[in-house]
Amino acid sequence: MENTDAVPHSPRLEFPNVPRYDCVSDYIQSKAFMAMDKIYPEFDVVRMDDPKNSLALAEVKLHFTERQLADRRRYMIALRKELDEKWKELETKEHELRTNFQNFDLFIKENNDKRERAEKKIKEDSVLLGQRKQEIEKCNQFYLEIREVKNQMDQKIKRNHEYENYLSKVVEASKEFATIQDLINRYLSLLGAKNYLGLLQENNLRALENAKSDMTKLVEEKNFILMGLNNKIAALQARFENAKIKSLECEHLVLQIKNYAVIHLNEIEEVKFSIWNMYCHMSASKQEPLSIAREDIEEQMLYIKRTLTEVLKVNQLLRKGVKTSADSKKDKSN
Repeated sequence: MENTDAVPHSPRLEFPNVPRYDCVSDYIQSKAFMAMDKIYPEFDVVRMDDPKNSLALAEVKLHFTERQLADRRRYMIALRKELDEKWKELETKEHELRTNFQNFDLFIKENNDKRERAEKKIKEDSVLLGQRKQEIEKCNQFYLEIREVKNQMDQKIKRNHEYENYLSKVVEASKEFATIQDLINRYLSLLGAKNYLGLLQENNLRALENAKSDMTKLVEEKNFILMGLNNKIAALQARFENAKIKSLECEHLVLQIKNYAVIHLNEIEEVKFSIWNMYCHMSASKQEPLSIAREDIEEQMLYIKRTLTEVLKVNQLLRKGVKTSADSKKDKSN
């Protein structure tokens, strides 16, 4: 940074400490003097075309500008320091405000929690108070009921006092019981045995009824099964009868087939015998030996076919010869 102490300062003006109304005339005269036309001598007029004058004016402006710049720099430095101090102060206040706000927020939350707990406690205490009042009322009512029951029991005891006297006389007269409680215990044991026997009898009767119902169900189920089996037997009997009838029909059909087969076999044997006789006759007619076996019917038939074909050809030739001879005779006669 440039050293600003080397720049000369302008002289400081000091005004006399006089009343303001005494300075009015001086102020008016100075204003009039400033408004007057200024006439400068020739030697005092600055020539604009002189380089030295321009340089001097530039130096004056430079010094004036440097003084202003130095003053401005000092002012800006002081202003910067003041701003930094203010920023630090603002940051400190901001931090304090944040801390106070957080503490205040925490304080508000704690107060809200305490208030909610207090309200909840008040509600719970109110509900508990109502419950306690209801319990007290129930206890009072129960006390009155118990008291009434006690009075009734006292009255019953008074009415049943004669039974106690009777039991005492029974104990005194009997040698089996020492006290009334023994007599009551004996009665209770007999009553328990009676109840047990009654329950046992009831269970036995219930078991008997269950067995009877089970037996009835079993008989019904077996009857249904027997009915189903009878139906199956009837169906099987019907199928057996149908099968028997069909078997008789099949036997009759087989018998017919056998008879038909016997007839056809006889016919086949006759045909075979006829073919063999024809083969033998043709072989004898052609004076050829019997070279084909008797069982080889196919070869015999082929032989017969060839022979018949030859005979047919011979007959055709003979017919042609007879026809030609007849035609020749007709021609001769004509």
